Amino acid sequence: MKPKVTTGAISILALLLLLGGPTACGGGGDELPFGLKAETVASAQQVKPMVFAPDGRMFFAEQFLGTIRVLGADGQLQAEPFATVPVAQYVTLDWGITGLALDPDFERNHYVYAFLTSPTGEGQPESEPVLIRFTDQDGRGVDEKVISDNFPQTFPEHQGYNANGNIHFGPDGFLYLSVGDYDTGKPPSPSPPATAATQTPLAQDLSTSVGKLLRVSKEDGSPAPGNPFANDPGADPRIIANGFREPFDFAFHPQTKAIYGTDNTPDTCEELNIIEAGKNYSWPNVGEFPYADCSAEGQTPPIYYFAQEGKKPEDYLSLVETSGLAFVSGETYPTLGDSLLVCQLGSGLLRRLVLGGANFNQVTDDQVLVKDCKRGVTVSPDGIIYYSTETEIKKLIPPVSTPSGQ
Repeated sequence: MKPKVTTGAISILALLLLLGGPTACGGGGDELPFGLKAETVASAQQVKPMVFAPDGRMFFAEQFLGTIRVLGADGQLQAEPFATVPVAQYVTLDWGITGLALDPDFERNHYVYAFLTSPTGEGQPESEPVLIRFTDQDGRGVDEKVISDNFPQTFPEHQGYNANGNIHFGPDGFLYLSVGDYDTGKPPSPSPPATAATQTPLAQDLSTSVGKLLRVSKEDGSPAPGNPFANDPGADPRIIANGFREPFDFAFHPQTKAIYGTDNTPDTCEELNIIEAGKNYSWPNVGEFPYADCSAEGQTPPIYYFAQEGKKPEDYLSLVETSGLAFVSGETYPTLGDSLLVCQLGSGLLRRLVLGGANFNQVTDDQVLVKDCKRGVTVSPDGIIYYSTETEIKKLIPPVSTPSGQ
């Protein structure tokens, strides 16, 4: 991979989001609902992905520094990074290391996967998503290998939004990757050249990975068997669903194994979807800017819409910029119950959604847990919630149950 590239430009919309969002509050100093307490476990810069090894260690990435670090099972931060890679970044928003995953057979092969934005040239505002793999050797990442760089470069006139998202292993053992729409919404010009094929918006164009959820082999990034478009000669056979703008995180339901993921327009109608193979999730066919009608899409409807406090989903700049999802069990947090946790970069909130209905396709409750969750949220193997602010990793301590009669 090539040297790190940074750019200084910022769009008006990005500036509005940066200036207009609520100021993050300290979760540790506030009185938290549900009897929870927040405790800082490590200082770190803008951590997005966090994953746990079977031995209790946490691997996490400082998104824009290009560093992967290890928090020991004893709570001590390893002094030296696990690995450092050159990353492209853009106004500390979407690029950098955005995904980490440990191999399901980690105890045997010690593989750690990372999804990141790699610089593609000196002084160029383009980058390219890359899936790489390290082998964990006593807390050091060795034998770096590119698993796949089969992703389009970003475009100079759309310098950095909505490229690589997150990665997770599914219950089927295959690796799932989310890719944004590169902030195009419509075919870019002049790159790539305007042809009949590029007249279709990229998120709707099945020949490209842009704006898609992918399912691949962990060995070489090749299409996983059974993908819905495998027999379509004009389609990228890695695709399992299309029509996304910012599908930056997703999570598998612990019971049904269904995929829950979020997506949004640039300003309104931020969605929670149940993502099914072969389905189209509509972007950018959602009406005219500023997208005041959340029902305008004509494909697969979401199960829920997010909005900032005091706004409706269709209100201008109501989006919350979901940056992390994770399921938590009521066995560890009886006051929360089984819930979907949603970390919101734009609003700074960590929310708890309760899912109901026969197929868990309804949101029956939506409540704020903390006010300083900015990038990632995960749940450890022993069921404890960890989340990241801009400068720290914290955990939420469950309430201490009081024996009856006391």
